[in-house]
Amino acid sequence: MYFGKLLPPLLSCALVVLPAQASEFVEKLKESASAEIEKSETDALFKQAELSQRYVAALKTLEEKVRATGDLEALIRVREEAESITKSGQTTSHADKGIADLREKYIAARDVIMKDANAARAKVVESLAKTIREKQATLTKAGQVDEALAVRKEGEQMLLELSAGMQSQGVEFEEDSRSTGPVELKDLPKIEIPSVTPPLVEKPFALKGRWLESMTVPPLKQRISDGVMIGERNKGQWANIIVPKGTVWSGKTNILTNWGTIVATKATFDGLSFLGDHACKSFYLNCWINDCGFNKGGWWYGGDQATKFYFENCIVTNRLALAWNVVDVGFRARACVFEKVDLPPISFRDREPANYLNHPWFRFENCRFVDCKVPSSFVLVTRNCIFQNCIFVDDQGLKEGQKPIEVVIYQGPGGRYDISKLPKNVTITRKPDTEWKGETIPTAQALRDMMGF
Repeated sequence: MYFGKLLPPLLSCALVVLPAQASEFVEKLKESASAEIEKSETDALFKQAELSQRYVAALKTLEEKVRATGDLEALIRVREEAESITKSGQTTSHADKGIADLREKYIAARDVIMKDANAARAKVVESLAKTIREKQATLTKAGQVDEALAVRKEGEQMLLELSAGMQSQGVEFEEDSRSTGPVELKDLPKIEIPSVTPPLVEKPFALKGRWLESMTVPPLKQRISDGVMIGERNKGQWANIIVPKGTVWSGKTNILTNWGTIVATKATFDGLSFLGDHACKSFYLNCWINDCGFNKGGWWYGGDQATKFYFENCIVTNRLALAWNVVDVGFRARACVFEKVDLPPISFRDREPANYLNHPWFRFENCRFVDCKVPSSFVLVTRNCIFQNCIFVDDQGLKEGQKPIEVVIYQGPGGRYDISKLPKNVTITRKPDTEWKGETIPTAQALRDMMGF
């Protein structure tokens, strides 16, 4: 079913469109548009699956070549890359040249698929907007102003829904590359937490299939054995999930937000992998998060920071993410404590690292890191943070940029600073934590007291 062929009959509808009928009129347009978008996105899904299969096959060929060299560790890394692609479609952070060369081709091809899918969606939305404008003009000329206003109101809402996720979420403005001094570090806008109160669903884990409706889950102690998928992008079913105080979820499975949001407050999570598809966000406030991973999931892309995670006043222990790049994930954390975490290296994907120093989804601020491993690329996105007994290491993937970067870290007792191969325009200044004079940076115990644990 092609949207372009459906528009003429719809446009030939009777001119009289009463306000009460505006929803029905616009809904018919939405149905045809959604069908066209779903077709293009389904085609993209099949192309993505085929691409992943080809990439895994290429990795199998690489594995044979590596095996012939007798390098067991390199062979394991090739297998890990293939396994990660097979399970989630995501790449690892392994930097072996053979893997990196194949991965670059895979990512480039994947980006083309999603660019084409986004272009198809944009074309449908553009045609739809034109149809609505023409209908408004026709009604206005006929003196049916209330009817025109009703169509415009319903139409604008529909266009907003259908175009969600198409716009790039990357850096809007770059600093002047002619500047010779370090980029000025600025305060970032506050993250707005979604304010929604969906109805309570008593037994969410008894639901079959996806969680398609917005809901508040009860404060259950739940061991999760099967993966949970939230929302359904292809059908436009957006789901806001509210996880309240007292909730305890544990398990060795995935929680994938395909089309929606998660807002968790004073909850505990253990052993889970939280994945977000394009244009999805998750918010964790006053939570205790142990051995959980956060990463891009699903197949949809369309600009930087495809999925975003926000942490505030949280304790995060043992795991966060294997790797982090500017395309897949955006992280923002404030007043949190990270304990025994191997923090992820950041890939800027051949972009200017300094352009992300004031990015709203690339900052860990007023946080405390205890017994953590800290790669040099991760240091660049920290502000006003204290590091206790941490080991700082070089990140071979951190490339030279054009603009100078200066970052200050505050070190407590213990730990090691083994960074020795910084790009020449990057400066990390170390100060003792006793010199920190800003707002109080929480301890783990202070956060536990706040959470009531």
